[in-house]
Amino acid sequence: MYKKLLITFVASITALIIILSSLLYYNYTSSSIETVKEMKGNILSNISYSSVYMDNIAKKFSQSLMLNNSIMSFAYSKEQDILTISGAMKTLNNLTIPNSYIYSTYIYNKNIDTFLTTNTFYDSHDFYDKEIVAMLKSPQAVKSPSLYPIPRKIPVTDGSKVNEINVYTYLLFDTNNNKGDFDSAIVLNVDADWLRLTISSLDNKMGEDGNEIFVLDEKGDIVSHYSPDMFKQNISDQSYIRDVLQTVAPSGTFFKQLHNKKYVVSYVSSDELKWKFISLTPYDTFFSSVKKNGLLTLAFCLIVLILGLLFAFLASKKLYHPIGTLTKGIKQKLGQESKPEKNIDEVSFLSTAFNGMIDKTILLENMKRNTAPLLKNDFLKNVITGQAYLPLEKILAKGKELQVELNLTNKLFLFMLKIDFYKDFLDQHNEKDRSLYKIGISNIAQEITNEYYRNEVIETGFDQFTLLVDIGEETEESDSYMGIFQDIVTRIQACVKKYLNISLTGTLGHVINSPDQIKYAYEKTLSLSMYRMKLGHHSIITSEMLNDLDDNSFQFPASKEKQLIDSLKLGNSEDAKEAYNDIIQAMEHSSYDTILTSVIYLFFSIYNSLNRIVEGSQSTFNAISIDFFNQVAEFETLEEIERTFFKLFDDIVLMKDGTKDKKKNMIVDNVVHMIHANYADKNLTLTSIAEALSISSVYLGRLFKNATGKSVAEFITTVRMENIKDLLGQTQMPINDILDRCGIEKSNYFYTSFKKYFGVSLTEYRLQNVKVNSEKEIL
Repeated sequence: MYKKLLITFVASITALIIILSSLLYYNYTSSSIETVKEMKGNILSNISYSSVYMDNIAKKFSQSLMLNNSIMSFAYSKEQDILTISGAMKTLNNLTIPNSYIYSTYIYNKNIDTFLTTNTFYDSHDFYDKEIVAMLKSPQAVKSPSLYPIPRKIPVTDGSKVNEINVYTYLLFDTNNNKGDFDSAIVLNVDADWLRLTISSLDNKMGEDGNEIFVLDEKGDIVSHYSPDMFKQNISDQSYIRDVLQTVAPSGTFFKQLHNKKYVVSYVSSDELKWKFISLTPYDTFFSSVKKNGLLTLAFCLIVLILGLLFAFLASKKLYHPIGTLTKGIKQKLGQESKPEKNIDEVSFLSTAFNGMIDKTILLENMKRNTAPLLKNDFLKNVITGQAYLPLEKILAKGKELQVELNLTNKLFLFMLKIDFYKDFLDQHNEKDRSLYKIGISNIAQEITNEYYRNEVIETGFDQFTLLVDIGEETEESDSYMGIFQDIVTRIQACVKKYLNISLTGTLGHVINSPDQIKYAYEKTLSLSMYRMKLGHHSIITSEMLNDLDDNSFQFPASKEKQLIDSLKLGNSEDAKEAYNDIIQAMEHSSYDTILTSVIYLFFSIYNSLNRIVEGSQSTFNAISIDFFNQVAEFETLEEIERTFFKLFDDIVLMKDGTKDKKKNMIVDNVVHMIHANYADKNLTLTSIAEALSISSVYLGRLFKNATGKSVAEFITTVRMENIKDLLGQTQMPINDILDRCGIEKSNYFYTSFKKYFGVSLTEYRLQNVKVNSEKEIL
């Protein structure tokens, strides 16, 4: 059997390697040229797109200058008024500097024969750009192509030395007169290095080993080249250039013998700019790699074949070694080395030993479950949410085993407590403090309710506690119970506010007559608790409060929606806020689902209308929209929704006005730096960072969220999780040491957060890394 397996293995592997290596080499050789052609075509298309993009933004910028009041005041002035010139110069400077692709901008007033730049103004005879002066004073000036890039070199003085800068010049004339002449002109000089560097970024091999990418105009003049010295040089006398200029095809690839070397010539045309984008690639550049890969493939196949043969030879000898080693090790651990084993082989012995280990593990698990403080909460949570699909007898037995202070067959009452301002609660306290606060809330609620009835407090959510109360066999009216429990919740709210400074909202359910009604009562109470959005924080919600709900008569006020969007178009956030309040008032008697649906619909309406409100701001608004939808599930009251929308309106108006705040960016950068430097500090929170920066924690939290899309607490968690991931993957440190180094307390909340963040549990993640590292060591 061993010989047959060995011969079969050798024959199969050898044949497979020969066939696959031959096919791979043939396919690689035949497809390499096509791949290079496609790659070069894609690069040239991207360069063409970048050039057209540069052309479009240059045109739009020039046209926007023509519409600017301060600049036009100078352009139409009849004399050199210093205030007009100063205002125009300041505006021109503010508009030009943020655009890195612009080298310089001039405004020419023909009436006073004056050029205005970003930092000063000149009479035409003193202006340093003599070429543009000559162009504008030429009789044919107004007939020149408007807003078409003109390659030029303009002088720049650096001390006593005069250099030349390569630019593309755009001319825009004001010809709104009856003479066919112009009164003023805008001259925009786009830095040619912008396109050159763009080309370099798209092809990192440009200029190496004969690889070239350059751009020609219709005359054969170079308008962009990796070497700035080639700018404006005419190469139309080259044979391959004539072929490209004369072809009618918009793009193509052909082979050409240049300088005794074979080249692949690829080109793409731009109809809008009338430019040709040309790539030269030496044929040997990529074909040599084909030969090299062929040799590497052959060498790799031989190595695999040799290793396969060696593995097959050693496999049989190594097969017993791990089994014998494992058996010996287990005997030593169990103290059975000196005891002779009769009529038992190694596999049977290992089976017996592992069964004993499993029995001990099960015993330890049972002991752990009997002492785990969270087991009761998990059991009751499963009962009230309907996840415990067990017969009533087993549920009662389990409750007795866990010492549940309730008789689930008696009449029960269920009410719910929710932590208000939960986002602030997360930002202000670290995980350990939050756990202590929740224990405090649970103790206060249980002790106050115990004065009336036996009860259990169940943590059914991160911000939610459900109290299941045993009211025994009492036969009072439901209204009497509602009054009693309203007093209980009021006392709980007051004590928690007094001793813990935490606001709670209570929701009263109803009497539960049998265990099978518990899930229904919980779901109804949970649904009822959502109306905190309408009733506000620190309220007590009952079903009677919602008797006036009427979804059937509700119609979304489309006219107010249009008024809101029109106000944003005009940049009037106050009118938009007023229209929003009218829309919310129209929902006064609507259900929670209708309100939330209407809010989301209103946001989508604003989102879809944004391009009509602020042109070209869709990408900027994407971050705002993501932030909004992240907050939808966290909205607690209509006031929070109102603040979010009002902030959204203000952000849109700010985008419309084009304002920027460098100080805010500096603060955000400082916060990011502090988090990366101090993430191991377990007391690192929004409050501690705000105190270190001497600013308001509320302001800092809102500022950081707007800038990064995450709250400070979320960002701290992200940094800690990434460091935990690195330590788990790169070290063998115990998990407790890793958590301590990364500033995280070991808790069920952490394990839940880790699984939510990485998609697997912490143990599974470490096992995956151990498996990967083991496979790497074997290879």
